[in-house]
Amino acid sequence: MPENIRLLIELQEADSTIIRKKAVIDSLPSKLSSAEKLFKEIRSLYEKEKQKCELLEKKKKDKEKGIEDINEKIKKIKARASDIKTNKEYQAHLKEIETIEKERYAIEDEILSVMEAIEAAAKEVKAEELKMKAEKDKVEAFRKEVDQEIAEAEKEMGELKVRRIAIADKIDPDVYGNYMALLEKCNGLAVVEARDEICQGCNMNIPPQMFVELKKNIEIIQCQQCDRILYWKESGE
Repeated sequence: MPENIRLLIELQEADSTIIRKKAVIDSLPSKLSSAEKLFKEIRSLYEKEKQKCELLEKKKKDKEKGIEDINEKIKKIKARASDIKTNKEYQAHLKEIETIEKERYAIEDEILSVMEAIEAAAKEVKAEELKMKAEKDKVEAFRKEVDQEIAEAEKEMGELKVRRIAIADKIDPDVYGNYMALLEKCNGLAVVEARDEICQGCNMNIPPQMFVELKKNIEIIQCQQCDRILYWKESGE
């Protein structure tokens, strides 16, 4: 196999690996962002449940304050009992206390209802908090994996780029220029194997006479359909 073709194959292998590594590096932040988005959604649900619980607690305190105000009101009414002169005034006095006490009972029932709601809401808060913490741990672990994967990929890319320069320096400048033009034109795949008279780049048939010439491995031959540089690998090579 001519030296230029052998070097082009090695260069393509290096470039293909570099392209794959770069694609991995470019895709990882998006994957991390998706994981973080899910965590933010779970955290938002937790915050909503927590806010709901806080509002119920405030409602309970307001109702309890209402009970205190009513008790104080009843106390003052009862303190006026010594000023009652007639039976009619006494009946009116009892009626006033009864009315206020009914109001207190109603508020006490509301407090019980709110306390039940608080208990249910507190369970939801706890459940969402556990979900949030679990998801946070998953995101943190995934972030470490992403950072490690990026670091490893960047290290490998650095080593590949050094190797690539060493290979490119040995290739004829005109051949290298043609390779780079094809690399850009053909989406990162400029050199492909010709197998069973088919270009592995575009999957089109290679004319029989061209395939015969290709198998001689004397000169660089390009696919008539996609322009990619073709090579033929002998059995056992």
